Amino acid sequence: MLAIKGIYQDGNVTLIDKPPALEASEVLVIFPDKTKIVVKIGGLFKGYEINEEEIEKELKALNQQSTIHLVEEAGDEQ
Repeated sequence: MLAIKGIYQDGNVTLIDKPPALEASEVLVIFPDKTKIVVKIGGLFKGYEINEEEIEKELKALNQQSTIHLVEEAGDEQ
């Protein structure tokens, strides 16, 4: 198995890196689960109040920035 990242948009998958195989190949596309829940925060943060809503906002912003960056990179390679 070989894993290669790509961007799904409007029913199409654009690969970020080109696979080494040149012949037709069967592929498996796995979409990450968007629901990520913090079950327990420990370590250095034990005893501190954690604002989970603020963490969620920050993670969504990072996810959007990452997606934009990956789409831009995929567009540069074409």
